[in-house]
Amino acid sequence: MVVGGSETTSNSIESSRAEVMNKHEVREELNKELEEVVGKDKIVEESHIRKLPYLYAVMKEVLRLHPALLLLVPYCPSETCTVGGYTIRKGYRVFVNVWAIH
Repeated sequence: MVVGGSETTSNSIESSRAEVMNKHEVREELNKELEEVVGKDKIVEESHIRKLPYLYAVMKEVLRLHPALLLLVPYCPSETCTVGGYTIRKGYRVFVNVWAIH
């Protein structure tokens, strides 16, 4: 249980670092925002978070591109329906693959 809970966090951090390292302009903008709000060679504190909108946007985009969980919460239709040419019968459980959405 502990490994499962920490693995999603470490995967998200690893994905965000990889994305930022590969995108020079994003890295520069993040550094600029952090220096302006936090200061050079200082530690980010909780009070800074609300003042870092670019960092927040980058993290949201990383989580969109690299979701921590592969499947969304299952859906169970209340009546038979057709989605993308597939018939989904009433009461059947449907899972959405997040990575297939992109």
